[in-house]
Amino acid sequence: MKKNILIVEDEETIVSLIKNRLDCSMYNVESAADGKEAMLKISSNDYDLVTLDIMLPFVDGFEISKKLRKKSKQTLIIMISALDIEEFKTKAYDFGVDDYIPKPFSAKELSIKIKALLQRREEISSLSSKHLTDIILNEESKEISVNGFKIDFTPSEYLILSVLINNKNRVYSRQELAELIYDSYFGEIDEQGINSHIYHIREKVKPFYKRDIIKTVRGMGYKIDEN
Repeated sequence: MKKNILIVEDEETIVSLIKNRLDCSMYNVESAADGKEAMLKISSNDYDLVTLDIMLPFVDGFEISKKLRKKSKQTLIIMISALDIEEFKTKAYDFGVDDYIPKPFSAKELSIKIKALLQRREEISSLSSKHLTDIILNEESKEISVNGFKIDFTPSEYLILSVLINNKNRVYSRQELAELIYDSYFGEIDEQGINSHIYHIREKVKPFYKRDIIKTVRGMGYKIDEN
């Protein structure tokens, strides 16, 4: 079945650049030239992945990602922006973005990332349920319950936590986690993105769990803490 992709970008040349790199046999690709059009499309359609610019007419990318996350926890969001500033990256991850790509960018690398993200989302759905103390990971429904409370995670947050839970005795470095998200795609690794995802996982679980679910192993990376 084809995946549905929405490109939200006000520069037609960039829209064409992205579309030309996406395999039409794999994807149904739509576009929105401004924030208002994007909001209408998101309200009336379901998308597997959305690419977003920040600086858009009428409604900016942050507001669009906020609306999209309220509607769907499963839609993957890639923000593509000329604003390659830490403050904007942090804000994007706070709004539930899965990845942040600065302009100028390689359309070929973006197409590889899109394919990898969508494949990884499909792969984790085939795994069986896992249990930790007070934590239930249900891969079929893509839900994680902590002490009976279901917690909403973005696709990347869910993938990171499910990988750690399924390999609870192993320490993963930031680079390894990034490569897992992208199915071993060795492009530019954004450690800030991994750090932001880990932070948001911890904050979401904290109210329902008696300790920090993810342990930082100094100089090595992260693992599940069951002690």
